[in-house]
Amino acid sequence: MSPNMTSLHYRRYFLLLLLSTVSAFPAGVPAFRQVVVSSGLKMGYQLVTVDLNNDGRKDLIVIDERSTELAWFENPGWQRHVLAVNVPRAINLDCWDYDGDGVPEIAMAHNFETNPEKSIGNVLILKAGPDIRAPWNVREIDRIPTAHRLRWIDPRGDGRKLLLVAPLVGPAARPPDYAGNTPIYAYRPGDWKRQLITNSPRGILHSIAPVEWGGRGQRLFTASFSGLELFSPDSSGRWTGALMAPGDPRPCPECGSSEVKTGRLGRRRFIAAIEPWHGNQVVVYLESGKKWTRLVLDDAMVNGHALAVGDLDGDGRDEIVSGFRGKGFRLSVFQAEDRQGKRWRRAVIDPDGIAAADCKIADFDNDGKADIACSGASTGNVKLYLNLGPSR
Repeated sequence: MSPNMTSLHYRRYFLLLLLSTVSAFPAGVPAFRQVVVSSGLKMGYQLVTVDLNNDGRKDLIVIDERSTELAWFENPGWQRHVLAVNVPRAINLDCWDYDGDGVPEIAMAHNFETNPEKSIGNVLILKAGPDIRAPWNVREIDRIPTAHRLRWIDPRGDGRKLLLVAPLVGPAARPPDYAGNTPIYAYRPGDWKRQLITNSPRGILHSIAPVEWGGRGQRLFTASFSGLELFSPDSSGRWTGALMAPGDPRPCPECGSSEVKTGRLGRRRFIAAIEPWHGNQVVVYLESGKKWTRLVLDDAMVNGHALAVGDLDGDGRDEIVSGFRGKGFRLSVFQAEDRQGKRWRRAVIDPDGIAAADCKIADFDNDGKADIACSGASTGNVKLYLNLGPSR
Protein backbone atom coordinates (compact mmCIF):
# COMPACT_ATOMS: atom_id res chain seq x y z
CA MET A 1 0.00 0.00 0.00
CA SER A 2 1.38 3.40 -0.94
CA PRO A 3 2.47 5.65 1.99
CA ASN A 4 0.62 8.48 0.23
CA MET A 5 -2.76 6.69 0.38
CA THR A 6 -5.23 8.92 2.20
CA SER A 7 -7.37 7.71 5.09
CA LEU A 8 -10.39 7.81 2.76
CA HIS A 9 -8.62 5.62 0.23
CA TYR A 10 -7.57 3.29 3.04
CA ARG A 11 -11.16 2.90 4.20
CA ARG A 12 -12.28 2.20 0.64
CA TYR A 13 -9.50 -0.36 0.23
CA PHE A 14 -10.47 -2.12 3.48
CA LEU A 15 -14.15 -2.18 2.44
CA LEU A 16 -13.32 -3.75 -0.93
CA LEU A 17 -11.11 -6.31 0.78
CA LEU A 18 -13.89 -7.21 3.20
CA LEU A 19 -16.50 -7.56 0.47
CA SER A 20 -14.18 -9.85 -1.48
CA THR A 21 -14.34 -12.44 1.32
CA VAL A 22 -18.10 -12.44 1.99
CA SER A 23 -21.30 -12.50 0.01
CA ALA A 24 -23.31 -9.29 -0.41
CA PHE A 25 -27.08 -9.46 -0.82
CA PRO A 26 -29.89 -7.12 -1.77
CA ALA A 27 -30.43 -4.04 0.39
CA GLY A 28 -31.64 -4.97 3.84
CA VAL A 29 -30.32 -8.55 3.80
CA PRO A 30 -27.02 -8.65 5.72
CA ALA A 31 -23.83 -10.25 4.50
CA PHE A 32 -22.53 -13.17 6.56
CA ARG A 33 -19.09 -14.54 7.38
CA GLN A 34 -18.99 -18.33 7.57
CA VAL A 35 -17.28 -20.13 10.45
CA VAL A 36 -16.97 -23.93 10.59
CA VAL A 37 -17.64 -25.09 14.16
CA SER A 38 -17.26 -28.79 13.31
CA SER A 39 -16.82 -30.92 10.21
CA GLY A 40 -16.65 -34.26 12.03
CA LEU A 41 -20.31 -35.25 12.43
CA LYS A 42 -21.66 -38.48 10.98
CA MET A 43 -25.17 -37.12 10.39
CA GLY A 44 -26.09 -33.77 11.92
CA TYR A 45 -29.63 -33.33 13.17
CA GLN A 46 -30.88 -31.00 15.90
CA LEU A 47 -29.00 -27.90 17.05
CA VAL A 48 -29.70 -26.19 20.40
CA THR A 49 -28.38 -22.79 21.50
CA VAL A 50 -27.88 -22.42 25.26
CA ASP A 51 -25.40 -20.84 27.67
CA LEU A 52 -24.22 -23.96 29.50
CA ASN A 53 -21.27 -22.51 31.41
CA ASN A 54 -22.97 -19.25 32.46
CA ASP A 55 -20.41 -16.98 30.78
CA GLY A 56 -22.91 -14.89 28.81
CA ARG A 57 -22.22 -16.59 25.48
CA LYS A 58 -24.44 -18.96 23.53
CA ASP A 59 -22.97 -22.45 23.26
CA LEU A 60 -24.16 -25.18 20.88
CA ILE A 61 -25.44 -28.67 21.64
CA VAL A 62 -25.50 -30.81 18.52
CA ILE A 63 -27.32 -34.08 17.99
CA ASP A 64 -25.42 -36.41 15.67
CA GLU A 65 -28.05 -39.04 14.98
CA ARG A 66 -25.51 -41.69 13.92
CA SER A 67 -23.22 -41.22 16.90
CA THR A 68 -23.50 -42.82 20.33
CA GLU A 69 -22.29 -39.63 22.05
CA LEU A 70 -24.02 -36.35 22.80
CA ALA A 71 -21.65 -33.37 22.71
CA TRP A 72 -21.61 -29.60 23.06
CA PHE A 73 -19.36 -26.95 21.56
CA GLU A 74 -18.13 -24.16 23.83
CA ASN A 75 -18.22 -20.57 22.61
CA PRO A 76 -15.98 -18.78 21.58
CA GLY A 77 -13.32 -21.38 20.69
CA TRP A 78 -15.90 -24.09 19.95
CA GLN A 79 -14.09 -26.83 21.86
CA ARG A 80 -16.05 -30.10 21.87
CA HIS A 81 -17.13 -31.62 25.20
CA VAL A 82 -18.99 -34.92 25.70
CA LEU A 83 -22.25 -34.70 27.64
CA ALA A 84 -23.27 -38.35 27.51
CA VAL A 85 -22.10 -41.66 26.04
CA ASN A 86 -24.03 -44.77 25.04
CA VAL A 87 -27.01 -42.78 23.74
CA PRO A 88 -27.51 -44.23 20.24
CA ARG A 89 -30.09 -42.84 17.84
CA ALA A 90 -30.44 -39.55 19.70
CA ILE A 91 -33.15 -37.43 18.13
CA ASN A 92 -34.11 -34.35 20.17
CA LEU A 93 -33.53 -32.33 23.34
CA ASP A 94 -34.37 -29.12 25.16
CA CYS A 95 -32.81 -27.25 28.09
CA TRP A 96 -34.12 -25.48 31.18
CA ASP A 97 -32.72 -24.82 34.65
CA TYR A 98 -35.61 -26.33 36.61
CA ASP A 99 -33.75 -26.51 39.95
CA GLY A 100 -32.39 -22.94 39.84
CA ASP A 101 -28.70 -23.81 40.29
CA GLY A 102 -27.60 -21.67 37.35
CA VAL A 103 -26.90 -24.57 34.98
CA PRO A 104 -29.73 -25.74 32.71
CA GLU A 105 -30.73 -29.38 32.77
CA ILE A 106 -31.17 -31.28 29.51
CA ALA A 107 -34.18 -33.41 28.59
CA MET A 108 -33.50 -35.67 25.63
CA ALA A 109 -34.76 -38.71 23.73
CA HIS A 110 -32.79 -41.45 22.03
CA ASN A 111 -33.21 -44.95 20.58
CA PHE A 112 -35.51 -43.43 17.99
CA GLU A 113 -37.03 -45.34 15.09
CA THR A 114 -40.04 -44.43 12.95
CA ASN A 115 -41.66 -47.83 13.55
CA PRO A 116 -43.18 -47.97 17.08
CA GLU A 117 -42.50 -51.72 17.25
CA LYS A 118 -38.77 -51.12 16.83
CA SER A 119 -38.40 -47.87 18.81
CA ILE A 120 -37.59 -47.88 22.54
CA GLY A 121 -37.82 -44.10 22.88
CA ASN A 122 -35.75 -43.52 26.03
CA VAL A 123 -36.52 -40.16 27.67
CA LEU A 124 -33.61 -38.89 29.78
CA ILE A 125 -32.72 -36.03 32.11
CA LEU A 126 -29.08 -34.92 32.09
CA LYS A 127 -27.67 -32.89 34.98
CA ALA A 128 -24.19 -31.40 35.25
CA GLY A 129 -21.76 -32.45 37.96
CA PRO A 130 -18.99 -30.29 39.50
CA ASP A 131 -17.14 -30.13 36.17
CA ILE A 132 -19.52 -28.97 33.46
CA ARG A 133 -17.07 -30.08 30.77
CA ALA A 134 -17.09 -33.68 32.02
CA PRO A 135 -19.90 -36.10 31.09
CA TRP A 136 -23.15 -35.29 32.90
CA ASN A 137 -25.25 -37.47 35.18
CA VAL A 138 -28.02 -39.31 33.29
CA ARG A 139 -31.41 -40.44 34.58
CA GLU A 140 -34.13 -42.18 32.57
CA ILE A 141 -37.66 -40.94 33.33
CA ASP A 142 -39.76 -42.74 30.71
CA ARG A 143 -39.89 -44.76 27.50
CA ILE A 144 -42.16 -43.66 24.65
CA PRO A 145 -41.83 -45.43 21.29
CA THR A 146 -40.87 -42.95 18.52
CA ALA A 147 -40.30 -40.14 21.07
CA HIS A 148 -39.31 -37.39 18.64
CA ARG A 149 -39.72 -33.85 20.03
CA LEU A 150 -39.11 -32.47 23.54
CA ARG A 151 -39.88 -28.90 24.61
CA TRP A 152 -40.15 -27.00 27.88
CA ILE A 153 -43.27 -24.83 28.07
CA ASP A 154 -44.56 -22.24 30.56
CA PRO A 155 -48.34 -22.56 30.09
CA ARG A 156 -49.36 -20.26 32.97
CA GLY A 157 -46.60 -17.68 32.65
CA ASP A 158 -45.44 -18.28 36.23
CA GLY A 159 -42.01 -19.73 35.43
CA ARG A 160 -43.02 -23.27 36.39
CA LYS A 161 -42.44 -25.10 33.16
CA LEU A 162 -43.64 -28.48 32.00
CA LEU A 163 -41.64 -30.87 29.85
CA LEU A 164 -43.53 -31.89 26.72
CA VAL A 165 -42.69 -35.09 24.86
CA ALA A 166 -44.26 -35.83 21.49
CA PRO A 167 -43.74 -39.11 19.60
CA LEU A 168 -43.53 -39.02 15.82
CA VAL A 169 -46.58 -41.27 15.47
CA GLY A 170 -49.15 -43.06 17.57
CA PRO A 171 -48.48 -46.60 18.80
CA ALA A 172 -50.53 -48.26 16.03
CA ALA A 173 -49.37 -46.10 13.11
CA ARG A 174 -47.75 -47.76 10.10
CA PRO A 175 -46.53 -46.47 6.71
CA PRO A 176 -47.42 -45.18 4.25
CA ASP A 177 -50.35 -43.19 5.66
CA TYR A 178 -49.47 -43.48 9.38
CA ALA A 179 -53.18 -43.35 10.19
CA GLY A 180 -54.34 -42.61 13.71
CA ASN A 181 -53.91 -39.99 16.40
CA THR A 182 -50.59 -39.00 17.94
CA PRO A 183 -50.36 -38.10 21.65
CA ILE A 184 -48.44 -35.34 23.42
CA TYR A 185 -47.37 -35.93 27.02
CA ALA A 186 -46.40 -33.54 29.82
CA TYR A 187 -44.18 -34.03 32.89
CA ARG A 188 -43.69 -31.91 36.00
CA PRO A 189 -40.07 -31.75 37.17
CA GLY A 190 -39.53 -33.83 40.26
CA ASP A 191 -42.14 -36.55 40.02
CA TRP A 192 -41.81 -36.98 36.22
CA LYS A 193 -45.24 -38.56 36.01
CA ARG A 194 -46.54 -38.90 32.45
CA GLN A 195 -49.75 -36.97 31.70
CA LEU A 196 -51.60 -36.90 28.38
CA ILE A 197 -52.42 -33.34 27.31
CA THR A 198 -53.86 -34.08 23.86
CA ASN A 199 -54.38 -36.87 21.38
CA SER A 200 -55.60 -34.60 18.61
CA PRO A 201 -52.81 -34.45 15.97
CA ARG A 202 -53.14 -37.06 13.26
CA GLY A 203 -50.52 -39.05 11.42
CA ILE A 204 -46.93 -37.79 11.51
CA LEU A 205 -46.47 -35.20 14.29
CA HIS A 206 -43.18 -33.66 13.22
CA SER A 207 -42.92 -30.42 15.18
CA ILE A 208 -44.10 -28.87 18.45
CA ALA A 209 -43.34 -25.23 19.25
CA PRO A 210 -44.19 -23.29 22.44
CA VAL A 211 -45.06 -19.69 21.52
CA GLU A 212 -46.16 -16.39 23.01
CA TRP A 213 -49.59 -15.86 21.48
CA GLY A 214 -51.39 -13.22 23.52
CA GLY A 215 -52.47 -13.43 27.13
CA ARG A 216 -50.43 -14.86 29.95
CA GLY A 217 -48.45 -18.03 29.42
CA GLN A 218 -47.32 -19.93 26.37
CA ARG A 219 -49.40 -21.80 23.82
CA LEU A 220 -48.34 -24.79 21.74
CA PHE A 221 -48.16 -24.97 17.96
CA THR A 222 -48.04 -28.41 16.33
CA ALA A 223 -47.23 -29.36 12.74
CA SER A 224 -48.65 -32.72 11.66
CA PHE A 225 -50.71 -34.39 8.96
CA SER A 226 -53.59 -32.39 10.47
CA GLY A 227 -51.80 -29.17 9.49
CA LEU A 228 -51.04 -26.38 11.96
CA GLU A 229 -52.88 -26.51 15.28
CA LEU A 230 -52.65 -24.19 18.29
CA PHE A 231 -53.25 -25.74 21.73
CA SER A 232 -54.14 -23.71 24.82
CA PRO A 233 -54.73 -24.75 28.44
CA ASP A 234 -57.70 -23.57 30.52
CA SER A 235 -57.63 -22.73 34.23
CA SER A 236 -58.02 -26.41 35.13
CA GLY A 237 -55.06 -27.44 32.95
CA ARG A 238 -57.15 -29.00 30.18
CA TRP A 239 -55.74 -28.37 26.70
CA THR A 240 -57.86 -27.69 23.65
CA GLY A 241 -56.73 -27.22 20.07
CA ALA A 242 -57.75 -24.94 17.22
CA LEU A 243 -56.90 -25.65 13.59
CA MET A 244 -55.06 -22.62 12.22
CA ALA A 245 -54.41 -24.03 8.73
CA PRO A 246 -54.70 -27.50 7.14
CA GLY A 247 -51.30 -27.25 5.45
CA ASP A 248 -50.54 -28.83 2.09
CA PRO A 249 -53.83 -29.99 0.55
CA ARG A 250 -52.40 -33.04 -1.24
CA PRO A 251 -53.34 -36.57 -0.10
CA CYS A 252 -51.35 -38.01 2.81
CA PRO A 253 -48.51 -38.67 3.32
CA GLU A 254 -47.87 -35.55 1.18
CA CYS A 255 -50.22 -33.54 3.38
CA GLY A 256 -50.28 -31.13 6.28
CA SER A 257 -47.22 -29.47 7.80
CA SER A 258 -43.74 -30.50 8.91
CA GLU A 259 -42.12 -27.53 10.70
CA VAL A 260 -43.61 -24.41 12.28
CA LYS A 261 -42.23 -21.11 13.58
CA THR A 262 -43.91 -17.78 14.31
CA GLY A 263 -42.71 -14.27 13.54
CA ARG A 264 -43.68 -10.64 13.24
CA LEU A 265 -43.63 -7.96 10.58
CA GLY A 266 -43.82 -5.04 12.97
CA ARG A 267 -47.17 -5.52 14.68
CA ARG A 268 -48.39 -8.13 12.22
CA ARG A 269 -47.99 -11.79 13.12
CA PHE A 270 -47.12 -14.50 10.64
CA ILE A 271 -46.62 -18.25 10.73
CA ALA A 272 -43.79 -19.91 8.80
CA ALA A 273 -43.89 -23.58 7.87
CA ILE A 274 -42.24 -26.31 5.85
CA GLU A 275 -44.88 -28.37 4.05
CA PRO A 276 -45.72 -31.21 3.66
CA TRP A 277 -43.81 -33.70 5.85
CA HIS A 278 -40.11 -33.34 4.91
CA GLY A 279 -41.58 -31.36 2.07
CA ASN A 280 -40.60 -29.16 -0.84
CA GLN A 281 -42.26 -25.91 0.25
CA VAL A 282 -41.42 -22.93 2.43
CA VAL A 283 -44.79 -21.42 3.34
CA VAL A 284 -45.83 -18.27 5.14
CA TYR A 285 -49.31 -17.75 6.59
CA LEU A 286 -50.61 -14.19 6.83
CA GLU A 287 -53.35 -13.16 9.24
CA SER A 288 -56.52 -12.07 7.47
CA GLY A 289 -59.26 -11.48 9.99
CA LYS A 290 -59.92 -14.82 11.66
CA LYS A 291 -58.30 -16.75 8.81
CA TRP A 292 -54.74 -17.32 7.66
CA THR A 293 -53.82 -16.87 3.99
CA ARG A 294 -51.29 -19.39 2.64
CA LEU A 295 -48.40 -18.08 0.52
CA VAL A 296 -45.76 -20.44 -0.90
CA LEU A 297 -42.30 -18.83 -0.99
CA ASP A 298 -40.33 -21.80 -2.35
CA ASP A 299 -41.45 -25.14 -3.81
CA ALA A 300 -38.11 -26.56 -4.97
CA MET A 301 -36.69 -28.05 -1.78
CA VAL A 302 -35.89 -31.75 -1.43
CA ASN A 303 -36.41 -33.13 2.08
CA GLY A 304 -37.04 -29.75 3.70
CA HIS A 305 -36.15 -29.70 7.39
CA ALA A 306 -34.42 -26.55 8.72
CA LEU A 307 -36.57 -23.52 9.58
CA ALA A 308 -35.78 -20.49 11.73
CA VAL A 309 -37.32 -17.04 12.14
CA GLY A 310 -35.67 -13.89 13.46
CA ASP A 311 -34.86 -10.25 12.76
CA LEU A 312 -31.53 -10.40 10.94
CA ASP A 313 -31.30 -6.78 9.84
CA GLY A 314 -32.72 -5.04 12.93
CA ASP A 315 -35.65 -3.36 11.16
CA GLY A 316 -38.37 -4.85 13.38
CA ARG A 317 -39.47 -7.33 10.71
CA ASP A 318 -38.46 -10.98 10.96
CA GLU A 319 -36.75 -12.94 8.22
CA ILE A 320 -37.20 -16.68 7.49
CA VAL A 321 -34.20 -19.01 7.21
CA SER A 322 -34.71 -22.37 5.50
CA GLY A 323 -32.59 -25.29 4.40
CA PHE A 324 -33.04 -28.81 3.12
CA ARG A 325 -31.18 -32.11 3.20
CA GLY A 326 -31.75 -33.54 -0.27
CA LYS A 327 -30.09 -33.14 -3.65
CA GLY A 328 -29.19 -29.55 -4.54
CA PHE A 329 -29.24 -28.42 -0.89
CA ARG A 330 -28.84 -24.73 -0.16
CA LEU A 331 -29.41 -22.34 2.74
CA SER A 332 -31.70 -19.37 2.07
CA VAL A 333 -33.02 -16.26 3.77
CA PHE A 334 -36.46 -14.90 2.86
CA GLN A 335 -37.20 -11.23 3.52
CA ALA A 336 -40.53 -9.47 3.26
CA GLU A 337 -40.52 -6.62 0.76
CA ASP A 338 -43.66 -4.97 2.12
CA ARG A 339 -45.22 -4.45 5.54
CA GLN A 340 -48.04 -6.89 4.85
CA GLY A 341 -45.73 -9.78 3.90
CA LYS A 342 -47.37 -10.31 0.51
CA ARG A 343 -44.05 -10.07 -1.38
CA TRP A 344 -40.84 -11.82 -0.33
CA ARG A 345 -37.41 -12.11 -1.85
CA ARG A 346 -34.85 -14.86 -1.37
CA ALA A 347 -31.10 -14.59 -0.80
CA VAL A 348 -29.08 -17.81 -0.93
CA ILE A 349 -26.41 -17.43 1.76
CA ASP A 350 -24.81 -20.87 1.31
CA PRO A 351 -25.44 -22.49 -2.09
CA ASP A 352 -23.77 -25.87 -1.51
CA GLY A 353 -22.01 -25.93 1.86
CA ILE A 354 -24.56 -27.44 4.23
CA ALA A 355 -27.44 -29.91 3.96
CA ALA A 356 -29.22 -28.15 6.79
CA ALA A 357 -31.24 -30.30 9.19
CA ASP A 358 -31.72 -27.53 11.76
CA CYS A 359 -30.91 -23.83 12.10
CA LYS A 360 -31.08 -21.39 15.01
CA ILE A 361 -30.89 -17.58 15.10
CA ALA A 362 -29.01 -15.99 18.02
CA ASP A 363 -26.20 -13.52 18.72
CA PHE A 364 -23.16 -15.80 19.00
CA ASP A 365 -20.40 -13.17 19.10
CA ASN A 366 -22.19 -10.65 21.36
CA ASP A 367 -21.98 -7.82 18.85
CA GLY A 368 -25.69 -6.98 18.99
CA LYS A 369 -26.56 -8.64 15.67
CA ALA A 370 -28.52 -11.83 15.05
CA ASP A 371 -26.40 -14.63 13.58
CA ILE A 372 -27.34 -18.04 12.17
CA ALA A 373 -26.09 -21.49 13.19
CA CYS A 374 -26.93 -24.67 11.26
CA SER A 375 -26.20 -28.38 11.49
CA GLY A 376 -25.67 -30.41 8.33
CA ALA A 377 -27.00 -33.91 7.69
CA SER A 378 -25.11 -35.56 4.82
CA THR A 379 -22.49 -32.79 4.98
CA GLY A 380 -21.75 -33.74 8.63
CA ASN A 381 -20.94 -30.21 9.70
CA VAL A 382 -21.93 -27.33 11.97
CA LYS A 383 -21.53 -23.81 10.60
CA LEU A 384 -22.00 -20.30 11.89
CA TYR A 385 -23.07 -17.44 9.67
CA LEU A 386 -21.91 -14.31 11.51
CA ASN A 387 -23.89 -11.21 10.67
CA LEU A 388 -21.79 -8.43 9.15
CA GLY A 389 -24.61 -5.91 8.96
CA PRO A 390 -24.62 -2.65 10.94
CA SER A 391 -24.93 -2.90 14.72
CA ARG A 392 -28.36 -2.34 16.22
